[in-house]
Amino acid sequence: MENPHLNILPNRKNGLHWLPLLFLFALTLNSPLRSLAQSFNPLISFSVESCTLDKALEKLFADYELNVAFSKAELSKIRIESYSCSYKSVEEVLSDLLKGTGYGFKKIGKQYVIRKNAQLANDPGAMVTPTVEPKTEITKPKRDTVVSKTGDTIRIYDSVQIIRTVMRYDTVVKVEHEIRTDTVYEVKYQGWQIPWPKFRNNGWFITPSIALGSAQFKHENEMPKPENGTVDVTPSLVYGLGLDGGYKHNRLSGGLSIGYRSVRYRFLLEQTIYSGDYYVNDTLDTYYVVHPAGDTTYQYILDSTYIPLTTTNYAYRDVNRLDYLTIGLFATFDFVKMEHFRAFVKAGASVDFLVGQTGSLNAAEPPFHAPISKEQVEPTRFSYYGGLGVAWKVANRIEFVPEIHYRMTNGSLYRAEFPFDMRMRLWDFRLGLTYYF
Repeated sequence: MENPHLNILPNRKNGLHWLPLLFLFALTLNSPLRSLAQSFNPLISFSVESCTLDKALEKLFADYELNVAFSKAELSKIRIESYSCSYKSVEEVLSDLLKGTGYGFKKIGKQYVIRKNAQLANDPGAMVTPTVEPKTEITKPKRDTVVSKTGDTIRIYDSVQIIRTVMRYDTVVKVEHEIRTDTVYEVKYQGWQIPWPKFRNNGWFITPSIALGSAQFKHENEMPKPENGTVDVTPSLVYGLGLDGGYKHNRLSGGLSIGYRSVRYRFLLEQTIYSGDYYVNDTLDTYYVVHPAGDTTYQYILDSTYIPLTTTNYAYRDVNRLDYLTIGLFATFDFVKMEHFRAFVKAGASVDFLVGQTGSLNAAEPPFHAPISKEQVEPTRFSYYGGLGVAWKVANRIEFVPEIHYRMTNGSLYRAEFPFDMRMRLWDFRLGLTYYF
């Protein structure tokens, strides 16, 4: 039979072996911070509000009795944002707190020494905290444009929402939202307008152009007219090419011009020559009578022949052309000046050099016309002109320029010894494009 007392001892033993564990648990509850401080590299939870760095390290010592050596005079000038972490090592907490401050730490025994990174750079046992400046970045820009119209006034508002990351840690990201509303511009509503670009209208320029015109001829003396005939000239067409270059300043401009001008006119000649319509006498025989007194009388037997009337008409048409190379000076003044339009008056003078001639002129003998020779035309002549023009700006550096001129020539187109005296007056219309450098 079993002894009942033998079962009691093991039961008591099983109840008493929990007593040491309960005692250790009670000690842990009474001093948790002291036990963590004495353990090797413990995991801690730490939080601090925004303060200076020296205050944060002092709180770390107060909570966990961690020995941290630092210069209070230096760290009191460094302010950190609020910080919070859970279950991190002491080294990780110190690295987070010192991030971006330019300081690092070195563990000597059970003590952490805080120094500047430059002082710890050559120490292989030191932990240098990388210097990271607070980064500001626009992550989600949002733009809203609002147009407000009141009466004839338009106000345009532009709202921009900027999300800025002020400071980023491993465990905490602080974000600030900033919204700015600006009045971009305020204008008076004037209806539909052409969006003219910004133009350049001063400085050096060139103007290539073409010109068409109509001439008028003035005669100092009456044109020589043949007997039973007429000679006349009719203006036809004057055309030319030109290139102006100069400098413009505000309303005034001036420069040089070179061009080619061709003067064309019709030469008309009509003349009628009559011959005949008379009798021609012819002697058929001759005899004489001798008188007693010694005189002799001659007698002629005559016959007459009628020459009929002959009419010859001369009619001639030709297109005469005189070609000139022109070199001159000009000046303009803008009497109307707007942002994209201007009107101006222009005056100039030029010397015209003869470079070619074709056509016919009247002559004294049949067929009463002959080709124009170089010796009959004046080789140079002087002309001057005045006119009006406008300019529309069609591009940043380009103007479209129509002009109208009245030009007069000094002297006759032909030489003085040639009786064909003819002075020219000319209306011409010019189209050009001005380019500003």
